[in-house]
Amino acid sequence: MLVSEYFQYLRAIIDAGEAITAKEIVEDERSDYLGFFKATLYFHDGTVLHVREYVFTRFGVERETYVYHYQDENNNRIFRYDNTEHFPDLPNFPHHKHMPKNVIAISAPTLEEVLKEITQLKIP
Repeated sequence: MLVSEYFQYLRAIIDAGEAITAKEIVEDERSDYLGFFKATLYFHDGTVLHVREYVFTRFGVERETYVYHYQDENNNRIFRYDNTEHFPDLPNFPHHKHMPKNVIAISAPTLEEVLKEITQLKIP
């Protein structure tokens, strides 16, 4: 898959997000198969999701690095998924999720899964 096709897929997921009121997207195609995708997604309640993916797509989508940082209207973290290698003792290292008071081991989520989680958080 070309990196441009993967970026198109990510844009389609974002465009389908009904609660997203505004977006800023930066795509950096470094080659046919290597690129950096960055997005800031604004929600109707003032929350914001910062997205960063550095991907290699020649043999499938390999996210070398990713960050999904979700924060409230006062810039307080609600959660953050990433694969920065700073919690080596957690299962599934380096994948983890920062919660307000702790860090937990997780499997690497997709942007679609993160947006679904945000939608579920917003259900009263």
